[in-house]
Amino acid sequence: MKRVFLDATCWMAADGSAEGGSSAIISFAQVLLLIIVASQAVLTEAKRNIKAKMGPDALRRFYLLLAATEVEICTQTTLDEEEAWADLIVEKDRHVLASAFKAKADVLVTLDRKHVLTETVRANFPILVQDTREFLTDFRSLLR
Repeated sequence: MKRVFLDATCWMAADGSAEGGSSAIISFAQVLLLIIVASQAVLTEAKRNIKAKMGPDALRRFYLLLAATEVEICTQTTLDEEEAWADLIVEKDRHVLASAFKAKADVLVTLDRKHVLTETVRANFPILVQDTREFLTDFRSLLR
């Protein structure tokens, strides 16, 4: 079964739109067609951003979404594990690459075009990096 690491941008998007791509990915996990993996740092980042940018109702939705979804949480990354990706990504997002790698994800799904969905990361990170549309296009073709 495909192991999909969702970064904080995807959790925020899923919380903000039940009809969007991030929500669709989570729905596939809820019916056991894939495994969602995340790190506590990513979920904490999502929670912090949802609270600050979307408000308390959105934060409640986020908690309900997490409760309804089985999420495999990888162990916390070390500074050395994060530093391994220093040539690919800015410091504040190294934990995302390190966590996806540590979790043995098959794909890292993100909406962060500025830092994660870069050509440098895509070309040099050993895990496939896609946005939600790319992932869903590929995944749905596998389901046919």
